[in-house]
Amino acid sequence: MPRAVATRSVVNERPRLPLIAMAAFWTLLGGIPAQFGLNGPATVLIFLAAVIALPYATLRRPVLAHTDHPTVLRPSSGVPLPLWLFAGHVIASEIHQRTEAGAQNTLVYVSFVAVIALAAAWTSTESPLRLLRWLRGASVVAAIAYLVTVVLFGPGNGVLYPGRLFGEVVWIGMVGAVPLAERSRRGWLAPCLLVTADILSLSRTSAAVCLVLVLGMVLKGRGRGEFRRAFALATVMAVAAYLLVERFRPLQNRFTQNDKQTFAGVEIGTSGRSWLWETTWASIKEAPWLGHGIGSVERVVGHPHNDYLRLWHDLGLLGLVLWTLAILVIGRRVFRRRRAARNDDDWAIHQAALLAVVGLSLNVATSNLLVYLFVMMPVAVVIGTSLGRSASDPDPRPRHPSSSPPKGRTLDLRGFLKALRLRWLSITALALVGLGAGIAFTSFSTPQYRATSQIFVSARTTSDITELNAGNTFSQARVESYADIITSPRIAELVVQRLNLPMTPAGLAKHISAEVKLGTVLIDITVTDRNPALAARIANTVASEGSSELVKLETPQGETLSPVSIGVTRKAETPTTPISPRPLLNTLVGLFAGLLAGVGLAALRDTLDTTLHTGAAMAEATGLAVLGTIPFDKEAPDKPIAAGPAAHGARAEAFRLVRTNLQFAQVDRKPRVIMVTSPLPSEGKTNTATNLALSLAETGARICLVDADLRNPCIAKTFGLVQGAGLTSVLIGAATALDVMQQFGEQGLSVLTSGPIPPNPGELLASERMREILRDLTEDFDTVVVDSAPLLPVADTVGLAPIVDGTVLVVRARRTPAERVKAAVDTLHSVSAPVLGSVLSMVQLTNSGYGYGYGYGERPAGLEDLLVPPQKAEADALGTPQ
Repeated sequence: MPRAVATRSVVNERPRLPLIAMAAFWTLLGGIPAQFGLNGPATVLIFLAAVIALPYATLRRPVLAHTDHPTVLRPSSGVPLPLWLFAGHVIASEIHQRTEAGAQNTLVYVSFVAVIALAAAWTSTESPLRLLRWLRGASVVAAIAYLVTVVLFGPGNGVLYPGRLFGEVVWIGMVGAVPLAERSRRGWLAPCLLVTADILSLSRTSAAVCLVLVLGMVLKGRGRGEFRRAFALATVMAVAAYLLVERFRPLQNRFTQNDKQTFAGVEIGTSGRSWLWETTWASIKEAPWLGHGIGSVERVVGHPHNDYLRLWHDLGLLGLVLWTLAILVIGRRVFRRRRAARNDDDWAIHQAALLAVVGLSLNVATSNLLVYLFVMMPVAVVIGTSLGRSASDPDPRPRHPSSSPPKGRTLDLRGFLKALRLRWLSITALALVGLGAGIAFTSFSTPQYRATSQIFVSARTTSDITELNAGNTFSQARVESYADIITSPRIAELVVQRLNLPMTPAGLAKHISAEVKLGTVLIDITVTDRNPALAARIANTVASEGSSELVKLETPQGETLSPVSIGVTRKAETPTTPISPRPLLNTLVGLFAGLLAGVGLAALRDTLDTTLHTGAAMAEATGLAVLGTIPFDKEAPDKPIAAGPAAHGARAEAFRLVRTNLQFAQVDRKPRVIMVTSPLPSEGKTNTATNLALSLAETGARICLVDADLRNPCIAKTFGLVQGAGLTSVLIGAATALDVMQQFGEQGLSVLTSGPIPPNPGELLASERMREILRDLTEDFDTVVVDSAPLLPVADTVGLAPIVDGTVLVVRARRTPAERVKAAVDTLHSVSAPVLGSVLSMVQLTNSGYGYGYGYGERPAGLEDLLVPPQKAEADALGTPQ
């Protein structure tokens, strides 16, 4: 068949330097343009340029489809649908919101999407390598310049880059440096330099992300042994990071000694982020589904230092889900493209895109990268270049020989749903486990009740307007400190003494929380306890005792009047409904968590699955013609022969199709001796050999089946024949082939069993005597089918393969890894053995009927009568007993 000719228009053979230069430019400069007020104009220019160039680039770029007709073209597959929907949601939110902050955020988001599409449309054979080298070069220059400032001004300085923005420059450079590390002996120097500079910048999140990206030097998608090496490397880096934090005082201060927040009992400094997150979350709960509008979080906390919370706050849960889904789809696409890469350059850009997705997803948990133009543009160019490359792109540089072959399955919605359907049992089991965990958590949890009181803080002033304003400002400045004092053990001790509670002040303080309403002088005091009446009493007592104690603290020494007046504006009432546990919420959360874990596990297993599922996948992995696919039959182990009642079944028809396709395997020279083998044991080669021989015998040809598996012979057992004398008897000269030949069935199939198992099967099968036996058999029979040992475990078949006229490779669906199949094919090619094609066995079919779901092929009426002796059939017709 004619194959698609890999041709492109000339314009796409040259890399688009403007995009590559833009990515390197923003990587080098980082956030420096923002110091001069150039961020806004630059955002507008990039947006306009991308939007104007995108339609022209998309329409002008022809990419060949996988088709037999070389003239059929398809457009480049760039931006996934969820990302387009996210961009539309952002634009709709800004049209409704119409704010300056929202407009700038919208331009960054939409520019990110447009640049991905533009980079995908403009990619070329030279783009991946040049892009990664430019990114690495820009980041290395920035790192060297920053290290100079470290020598002059110390670590963590902001001489070149404002704030901690240098860390973002470094991890983007790591995206380009890590995939290129293996291309030269000194390639590892760039990642080491970047990580060192990032650590000295005292940027905690980006340093952690860089260490994660270093694992990309080990996790290359070329074997499962990489996970062990990655785990060992991660352990070493974790220990080194711990020792570094313990001994390097500036970094220790950055991690622990700022606001002294605790997480899971460990003191971790958040640099004020905990308050930002709490405030943002409180605002999210007011409009959780559609959000407050793009850019609205700027009015609440400025930058929340968590882009997931930003998306949720501005665009609601819908925007957050669309963004998360888009990132997952992109990550899955580039992961599959990395596996299917045909050359090292394509592998490098797909690896870089995967690292960019991972780095961006991790970094935005504690930063605001999604609104930083200098971060989003390089990431967009890398991802777009990866999505624009396809497995059919020509390139003279072959991929690394240790790379695993492709699975042959594309990632789309249908493929994802198919993976879920195939693993529905594990998804259902995990969903039920999550449901049970939610119910168990509800059953064993102690009900907790929450009571809330409120106090009002004001300054004692006159009726003068100026003094009133000054007093209001004073009160707002003090309420944050008051909230911390109210929750301290000092106030808790007074409450314990007044109510005579059976607990310590420190224990009571854990049940008390105080929250200041933003922009007000009101403090909400909340107490949680298992006793609802006691919770209300404690809340009211904390309000009264706390108010009195705060007034005392604010009263100057030697005076009786405090400048602050604190009053209780709302007393706590006894709650009637517990705040926890929430049966419905816990059950739904458990069910959703279990379902999500099941879906994630199914997606992970499908991603890590390197076995071959379809004939198309096997053809792509091996380059061999697929002679047929044999459906799975649960009765095959007990009834291996597709004859008798099974002669009209799906499996028998599949073997007839293999028989028919074999006639076209070698048109010029018909193969007389056909060997059937497999890469590994238990793949169905003996079953295929026996039924193929029977199918050939159905045509009236003289067929001989030879059992050459001298390690584990099975043909004698399959047919119920004698194994004591056979091939080995002929090889050692104890008998002739005709002397030990046995017959089976009415078709006249001749079977030469293995005979006694010899100690040296490899030498016997590769001997000249074996060649003579096969030559003699071809004189007496039309076709000789040879069942041999598996290729990879033993060397017997390797010596036999050059003697036969052709080999049929049998591969079991969903069991044999693609790399093992490729190794078996390479083994046959290494000895110049002719390979006729491959057969995929034990394939799960979704439809019933004639072999492949055509919907016909039912057993003819009276088939049972045709299979019994004529005398019995005649007696049955007369209705007389035998």
